[in-house]
Amino acid sequence: MHYVRRHLAGVDPVLTAFGSQLTATVLLALPAAFTWPAHAVQGDIWVAVAALGVLCTGLAYVLYFRLVAQVGAAYAASVTFLIPAFGMLWGALFLQEAVTVAMLEGCAIILAGAALASGQWKRLAGLRA
Repeated sequence: MHYVRRHLAGVDPVLTAFGSQLTATVLLALPAAFTWPAHAVQGDIWVAVAALGVLCTGLAYVLYFRLVAQVGAAYAASVTFLIPAFGMLWGALFLQEAVTVAMLEGCAIILAGAALASGQWKRLAGLRA
């Protein structure tokens, strides 16, 4: 987070996202070569992996680095607290997973933590007063 703020604040978010993904690809190429499956991978699996990489990871990185450029690294990092809540939401919507009271309580705690970390808790408390 501090590295991003200090060294990448003025860099185009698309370039930053591309650079981070390219670095990960280069670093993982050698281990991938040694663990390559013995049988051919089907084309639809390659399409699914490419879609996950480009649409999910790539787009998320672009949005994240754009957020860093606009609001700062600390505030942008606080959005990662929301990942479990969205995981629960997507599981319920697409996989028909059950949502329990404990899960909803956990989401409330996560939202409170994100509000505290981002400084929004004071603003929310001011609205109630």
